[in-house]
Formats: sequence, C-alpha cells, structure tokens
Amino acid sequence: MGRVPTTLYLWISRLAGFVGIACIIVAVVAAVTDSVWYAEGRTYVQIAIAAFLFAIWAVLYELRDRGIKTG
Repeated sequence: MGRVPTTLYLWISRLAGFVGIACIIVAVVAAVTDSVWYAEGRTYVQIAIAAFLFAIWAVLYELRDRGIKTG
C-alpha cells in the first residue's frame, strides 16, 4: 500500500479542529442559556477535547511520515 497523501492528514486535522470548536461553542451556548441540547455541556467539552487530541495526532503522524521527529 502506498503512502497516504499529505492533504488527507491535514484535512482530517482541520475537520477535527472544527468539530472541537463547534462543540465548545455548543457547550458555551448551552451553559449560558441553561439548556440541554441532546447532551450536557460537559459531554460537548469532552468531545471537543477528543477532537483536538485527534487533530494533534493527525499532524504529528504527518510530521513523522515526513521524517521529522516528534518524540
């Protein structure tokens, strides 16, 4: 199997970052309006943290594929 294109990792990290930002916004709006949208605010924060970690992983994986040491 050939190498996965660089743009795939970058788009995955961008998508995960966008999901994280959207979850943070939903959590803040839910907290300000004192409402529940399908889940509690802390659940959205946890999803955002997971999305940000996934975005970081995608970038680090791409750096490793380019031969740059990450750890």
